[in-house]
Amino acid sequence: MTDTLPARPKAVNTGMVEAFVLAGLCLVAIPLAPPSIIPCAVFLAIAFGLRRGYAWSGYGGALFLAARWAADSAGMARFGAVSALWWVSLILATVFTAAIAYPFFLAGRALSRNGQRSSPWGWIALAALTLLAPQVFRAFVIPTGSMEETLLIGDQILVGVLGGSKPSRGGIVVFRYPVDIRQTHVKRCMGVPGDRIKIVNKQVILNGRKLDEPYACHKTDYIDAYRDNFPSDPNVHIYDAGRDMLDHHVVNGEVVVPPENYFVMGDNRDASLDSRYWGFVRRANFIGTPWIVYWSYAAPTQATGGSADDILDRYRYFFTRTRWRRILMPVHGYPVN
Repeated sequence: MTDTLPARPKAVNTGMVEAFVLAGLCLVAIPLAPPSIIPCAVFLAIAFGLRRGYAWSGYGGALFLAARWAADSAGMARFGAVSALWWVSLILATVFTAAIAYPFFLAGRALSRNGQRSSPWGWIALAALTLLAPQVFRAFVIPTGSMEETLLIGDQILVGVLGGSKPSRGGIVVFRYPVDIRQTHVKRCMGVPGDRIKIVNKQVILNGRKLDEPYACHKTDYIDAYRDNFPSDPNVHIYDAGRDMLDHHVVNGEVVVPPENYFVMGDNRDASLDSRYWGFVRRANFIGTPWIVYWSYAAPTQATGGSADDILDRYRYFFTRTRWRRILMPVHGYPVN
């Protein structure tokens, strides 16, 4: 007579398969989104935990997914524009999360009934971190070259979003684009409330003093009548807020920054759509300050929207076009006085 191991409940096998599938999907997604390595590791832990009969590997997986849903929903409410599409996205995310979390819950319950338990505290800590971390920092991708050479196309940055400190002169800031607050931009803060700003032949003059700007980049030799001698009569399209700035906030040939507003510019001065064209950024539209470049990929184009060619490029050249020296590079401002 031989002893045989009891067969795993069907719910446990289903949970294991789902965890391995989700881990595989996250692994495949790493070239497109390197942070996918984190959920990949979590789903593998769930799968192997269920295989060993740990009930909390199932419960913890469901808890982890619920925490991610809550964090993403809070981020959508905090940083997105609430609209009909926002509500549709929220409903779809809720249904999708519930659908993939429920098999993990069933697996945990099946193992719990068989008396196979494990400590919940590691999973609770993971869920708490998953929920709270996005409330402290968020990830953004640099899509254009307006901040070269400080930030490059393809840089992926972590932005601190906790706290309400005022932007300071010379600091790099992330904010909702005043023309369309659904978009997020990153620039350098060049003027705070009360400051007087003008540009003469590419030279920024702040409160009557010429600035030393080692971060500024000029890639054209010619002088543009408006871009490089500002404020002046526009020779290109100016958005309504930019026109209002020129009409109501210019004194003695200088732009005067009004209360609760800020003047921002890209470091790539000759190719930056910034406050010169669309006016000031309200303090309420600031999101946070970049901390580090956590990943950087030298994309062949400025497109980051995920076209078929761009996606294929990521998979073919992930290792060779990754800028390894920029990974975990701190992002610092520069004091401007």
